[in-house]
Amino acid sequence: MNDQTWNSPGALAGATEAGIQSSADCNYSMPELQAIARRFSDALAQFEPDDRLTVLESAHEFLRAGMPIVLFGSLMEEAAFWADRASRAERKAYGLACFNRYTPQEKAAFFAYVQQGMPHE
Repeated sequence: MNDQTWNSPGALAGATEAGIQSSADCNYSMPELQAIARRFSDALAQFEPDDRLTVLESAHEFLRAGMPIVLFGSLMEEAAFWADRASRAERKAYGLACFNRYTPQEKAAFFAYVQQGMPHE
């Protein structure tokens, strides 16, 4: 993403549907999600305590989005597509890794873009 994209995101400004964490958010009601979470927790409790973290890590590895891949013509569309499927941990890891590699000018442009969408105090 370049300075021009940050300063003029156009129609892509809301393309990531930031309020949606996964496709499950669209397909299930909160009581249904709570019931699914309870069944998952009950199943996890069947494992020995020392094995539970391994099971959770395996599930995360299986369900995560993985590396961003090229699918569309627009870089912003590709990024939004990947971000919609990535876990929170993946978004944080890739986002911070990218941010840490920005030049000071890119960081300033990024902050300016992000602050435009934040409520003013």
